[in-house]
Amino acid sequence: MRIHGSGCCLIDSIYRNCSYESEAFCSLWSKERGDGGLIEGGLVFTEDLERFGGKSHKQIVDALSGGRKADGKNLGGPAVVALVHAAQILSENGVEVGFYGVVGNDDNAALVRSTIAKTPLNAVLKQVDEMSTPTTEVFDDPGKRDGKGERSFMNTIGAAYAFSGTDLPPSFYDADIILLGGTALVPSLHDDLHIVLEKAKKAGCITVVGTVFDFRNEKRNIDCWPLGAQPAYQYIDVLVCDETEALRLCGTHSVEQAACTLMDYGVGSFIITRGALPMLVWSSGGLITYTELTAMPVSAYLDNLMEQDPSLRKDTTGCGDNFLGGVLVSIARQLGNTTPLSMLDICAWGAASGGFTCTYHGGTYLETETGEKLKHLLPIVGAYHASVRMGGLV
Repeated sequence: MRIHGSGCCLIDSIYRNCSYESEAFCSLWSKERGDGGLIEGGLVFTEDLERFGGKSHKQIVDALSGGRKADGKNLGGPAVVALVHAAQILSENGVEVGFYGVVGNDDNAALVRSTIAKTPLNAVLKQVDEMSTPTTEVFDDPGKRDGKGERSFMNTIGAAYAFSGTDLPPSFYDADIILLGGTALVPSLHDDLHIVLEKAKKAGCITVVGTVFDFRNEKRNIDCWPLGAQPAYQYIDVLVCDETEALRLCGTHSVEQAACTLMDYGVGSFIITRGALPMLVWSSGGLITYTELTAMPVSAYLDNLMEQDPSLRKDTTGCGDNFLGGVLVSIARQLGNTTPLSMLDICAWGAASGGFTCTYHGGTYLETETGEKLKHLLPIVGAYHASVRMGGLV
């Protein structure tokens, strides 16, 4: 079995223990939609925040961080982190996982390559010498969301401007599952989504799409963010997005309205994550067994562990990316065993994978031995299945 993916791959510089109530943050919060200011839980482009704040990139980082160095630099991005996770969990199942992406020719490109080399993930990376490797500064306030933490992002697109659907070779489509993750941070690839996904479906691939905050279209202040230069929904088997992204994609004011709109758009199934709140799921009954619009919980097992031992809680960076990776894992594990697939199992692996991310710093977990991460996740997945069945939700 093969899983191939493309989309966002970058280096995260993570600043922990920030205070969104500080003067530095208060002066840079967005006042109006798309004005270029910082967005709590969202992403803004570096050049737009520079214009908004009247300061350089370095001055902004120094102000928000208090002049300290980043607490960590890690491989990040919804596509590559999800694929690393899938490669680690499925490594003993004979599943080949590959990422197709872009880097510059700089120290961060070397960090991308060296980090991927420590994982089972295969990577095909286009190098753009005259552009920088994409980066994101991640500002984490652990006191937000009732102590479960929140992040705000400042992104430099760099070499991702030079990557599109035409950079994906025929080998990309030689796969059982195709992932497009965080393509809003790879603008030309995002515009080509409908082309790439249509090709994938014609090649017989299962298609999974994970979204990210689309500041390029947010600053246009349009009713609905586009997903491709032409709508790509009809070619998506599984769509994973958070609540804010769902609202923006659908131009609605409630997550329930957004869910109904996504159904009308023609997507095969979706999962709308809501941070620490229950996720909303639905399936038309194609790939995944028919599922009415239903709320599914996050991992109570992990919440209980971290309440009992607060030292286990690190930061929330990469939770959504690993959730997406968990979705891939469940689909791959179920293929050939049951048709249609179980939504419960997909949610179990997604919730366990995303929740476990809170117990280590950054999105990418580097194993010391094969199967290490799987050993951590199996009891969490099992507990999720048991708790949901006891709750009468299946």
